[in-house]
Amino acid sequence: MFEHEINNLENLKTDDDFVILKGNVPILFSAPHTMHQLRDDGTTKLREPYTKAIALYLNKYCNTYAIVKNNDTGIDSNRDNYDKYNVEMRRLIKENDIKLVIDLHGASKDRNFDVEFGTLNNLSADFSTIKELEEAFAENGISNVSYNDPFKGGAITQGIYALNDVEVIQIEINGKYRDYSNISSLEELIKSLEKFIKQYNEYTNRMN
Repeated sequence: MFEHEINNLENLKTDDDFVILKGNVPILFSAPHTMHQLRDDGTTKLREPYTKAIALYLNKYCNTYAIVKNNDTGIDSNRDNYDKYNVEMRRLIKENDIKLVIDLHGASKDRNFDVEFGTLNNLSADFSTIKELEEAFAENGISNVSYNDPFKGGAITQGIYALNDVEVIQIEINGKYRDYSNISSLEELIKSLEKFIKQYNEYTNRMN
């Protein structure tokens, strides 16, 4: 049952600061904000629910790669692209010839979008990739897609963009698709990503 599986993955705990899971599809899902983080000003950045579960689920069922941050290291990995999380992510990308990174983030339910793609103002991913991802969401009723306003992509997107031959998209997911009381919406979101992964992988295989 989807609800049982996704909640088990969301509640999975390890002692490691982050985990890396390998796959055989050249797409990496990143989830850097899965725990509460203390900011320099003493305030707390709240965790972004189900971003971890999405990355782990897609690794398990679609054979994509995943990197998930589990513990607060005192550094926000989407603000400092030289922290260990980012260094290990770039090593993983290079060693496994990963073609696309999708950096998962959670937005407030108050945001006026279902999902937003941050691509450094259309620099970090091909138009065809962005369009294919948008269409996969639309087929599952997730049609309110925003671009680069206000989330253009943080340190993770910027660091990976500096690499050659790797696309990267930061995805901000509205809280209504990450709600414990509305798991069916989360399932539709994951179905969209599964469809996109299949299409992207088929295209990549044709190009090789």
